[in-house]
Amino acid sequence: SVLLSKWLEGKVGDLGTTRLVDPRRQSRMTKAPGTVDFMPPEALAADDDNVWYGRELDVFSFGCVMLHTLSHEWPTPSVAVVTDPVTFEMKAQSEVERRSSYFAKIDGRSRSGVLIPLIESCLSNIPKNRTSI
Repeated sequence: SVLLSKWLEGKVGDLGTTRLVDPRRQSRMTKAPGTVDFMPPEALAADDDNVWYGRELDVFSFGCVMLHTLSHEWPTPSVAVVTDPVTFEMKAQSEVERRSSYFAKIDGRSRSGVLIPLIESCLSNIPKNRTSI
């Protein structure tokens, strides 16, 4: 869940958590951590019997919420793999590439500053490269 403080700062929280979670340790969370279009690759590819993730999953989802808010559209990602038309080789797309059409819909005022780099960092395919919270 994304909450707003009285200063309009985004706060990421798990309202379904019924226990305190130590932010320094990995925690086993629910098996279905959210809406599929807002889930990072590691949550979708995980073995259901061994799902471990941390705050990086929430950071990814927060990036999706920001992208949805600024583009005014539901950020459904495109296909994860594309075929090169010349070599016919399959190439995996990054999450930023998969959602590039939504970045293009963000107006000029919102494109300036730190918002776009922040969203791109949140959507990194590599969890440890995502912005920390």
